[in-house]
Amino acid sequence: MEGTKPTTSQAADVQREHWRGAVALKLELHPDEVTTVPPPAPLFVLAPRLGYLPQVAQQALEHFGSVLPPGENEIWFEYQGVPLKWHIPTGSLFDLLSEGDGQYPWCLTVHFRSYPRNILQQVTGDSMQASYFNSLKESAYVLTGSSNSVMSLTKKSQQELWQNVLQSQDVEFFANMQKMDLAKPTRSRIPIRVYHREKVFDSFTGWKSIDYLSKSFDIDAEKDELTARHLFRDCLKSHSEEELGKVKLVVAGVELSLDVNVGDMYSHLKNADNWLYLVLKPATS
Repeated sequence: MEGTKPTTSQAADVQREHWRGAVALKLELHPDEVTTVPPPAPLFVLAPRLGYLPQVAQQALEHFGSVLPPGENEIWFEYQGVPLKWHIPTGSLFDLLSEGDGQYPWCLTVHFRSYPRNILQQVTGDSMQASYFNSLKESAYVLTGSSNSVMSLTKKSQQELWQNVLQSQDVEFFANMQKMDLAKPTRSRIPIRVYHREKVFDSFTGWKSIDYLSKSFDIDAEKDELTARHLFRDCLKSHSEEELGKVKLVVAGVELSLDVNVGDMYSHLKNADNWLYLVLKPATS
């Protein structure tokens, strides 16, 4: 995505790999919720990068359910003592919070009790689906100036599209997007979400250590090509050029140069909700 433009075949390969990407998780039940000796073995599972953590909830319940204390099951996940925001795509969560390339599988603690309602939205019924379509409506507004294409979808069309997302079906997904007029941007603006972590993510700093920006950017072809460096100069005005040199950009699990073209990134690495998720973190992590 730097220099020479990818061929159509290369672009298709990138898109396919992007959609098929997964994060290897090692899930361990919190000790306070274990009622047996010895404790249950960890659960190893692949979570789709473009999906959401609650997608692995049923597998976790089947694995840990027999050792849980009495009570209602409300699953949530924790990393370094901090509850994880499930509405952020799993791949972006991993890119943002993991420390170094050697942290694989990603070790998370799973809970079924004491849901932190003051921090996390509840997951009930169609919460994941509703969150996804709200995000899709927002991106549609940026791309076309209207959310009508999403708001007018029939229940059947919504279910088809949502199943494509859950099952990582890229070919079917983009076919449905075309059929539903959701893949025809009419403006030269693209929706981007930036997550910026300046320090180690732990129980002392938690989400306070993360800066978040949701914004649309103009990529008019008649103007100078917009690079990630240009974008971050605009949205991180407090950072000097020297400070920008101390961060790394991670998109879809890949570390990219700040000189990468934003339009190319969006074309090939946008998420299923049509947002491009950019992660900035310390270059040493």
